[in-house]
Amino acid sequence: MNLLEARVALRPRAVSDILDLSGPFCMVHRRLLAPLALLTTAAGGLLALVCRRWLGWSWATTWMAVAVTLLVANGLFTQAVGELLFGAPEDLRVLGIARTFARRLLPFLAARTIQLLALGACALVVVPLPIFAARLFFVSEVVLLESGAPVASLARSSRLVLYRSLPCLGLALACACAPFLGAMAADWIGDTVVNTVFQMGQPFGSLWSDGGSAYAVAGALLSAPFVASASFLGYIDLRTRKEGWDIQLRLAALADSEDRLRVRRQDLHGKVAP
Repeated sequence: MNLLEARVALRPRAVSDILDLSGPFCMVHRRLLAPLALLTTAAGGLLALVCRRWLGWSWATTWMAVAVTLLVANGLFTQAVGELLFGAPEDLRVLGIARTFARRLLPFLAARTIQLLALGACALVVVPLPIFAARLFFVSEVVLLESGAPVASLARSSRLVLYRSLPCLGLALACACAPFLGAMAADWIGDTVVNTVFQMGQPFGSLWSDGGSAYAVAGALLSAPFVASASFLGYIDLRTRKEGWDIQLRLAALADSEDRLRVRRQDLHGKVAP
């Protein structure tokens, strides 16, 4: 990992700055993230269709299946944005990202399962839940980008968040709200276009009257790139603070400038010398 090749300025950031940067980060790298988003949305939409039409599940149960798809999609996008930050975007391919993620899929699922079980246990005692939710927020990044073991990743995430629990809790709440906001926004836009503009009724359901719709499923799944980017940038912010990445970057840049100045002096001396 070469810090000089980072495509985002490595400096401490507030949570508001991380959230503001996440959207533009997705747009800049849309050439890779857009196909991944279409792929995960199509897979999640097909799963929701099978659950509703073929299996006859209620919307509440269908949303649980969509939530599992969203969890896996977040891991896929975490892998993608991790490679985007320090790699050349033109060298990255959707199939390559998927293969890399597939090799870490089982540890990722194990770590996320342990994380959810731990949070479920904490939910029985209301007070510590926000604290543990913040402390275990970066499990995905540790498992996928540091190749951490499932249980050790929880401890590593907890150490990273130490003394930064409150900002990380704010970031965790924002990421948790993003799929709900995406579902509501997509349902409103879809219903406005199909029902109000084209007067076609509600052939794809309604989030408010039925409990779900095709638009809402798509909106929730399309939030995955933003959520993964915000979580990853929060992870980078913590590592920058804990490990002094910004200082390392400045020292490396200073050493590089000194090397260039030395070369220029040698060239100039060679031209002046008889």
